[in-house]
Amino acid sequence: MRRNRRNDPNDIFGINELLDSWMDMMQLAYQIDESDPDKQHIVASMEKERPKVKSPMSYEDRDKDIAFTIDMPGVAKKDINVEVEDHFIKVTASNGNGRDYNYTRRFKPQVDVESAVATFKNGVLDIVVKKIEEKKGTKVNIK
Repeated sequence: MRRNRRNDPNDIFGINELLDSWMDMMQLAYQIDESDPDKQHIVASMEKERPKVKSPMSYEDRDKDIAFTIDMPGVAKKDINVEVEDHFIKVTASNGNGRDYNYTRRFKPQVDVESAVATFKNGVLDIVVKKIEEKKGTKVNIK
């Protein structure tokens, strides 16, 4: 659904053409019914073209601890700050050469902040924090 504004003398940056292209894509996206088997190939090709972005911070909630792995190339161990509290972790780093990192992650289980162990090797920061076992109630016998 082109609006045919290509020859607009006021559009020196080509914004109209860009907006027209965007509107065409939006219109196509609304027309695709993902449950229609005849259009599944369109949906599949759109998914394939969408870039997969890997988060630089991975999080693993294990039985007795929580583990974090963060890719931090270009910084030295001395430039990294790690803060762990009951339900979140914050990692920052800066080397002064444009390599700045700032990660915060909240998590549900309460952790023992004193048990936090961090290791840094080959640009990868690994942090392991032990969980605090939830206090379980006890059964009370009635006399």
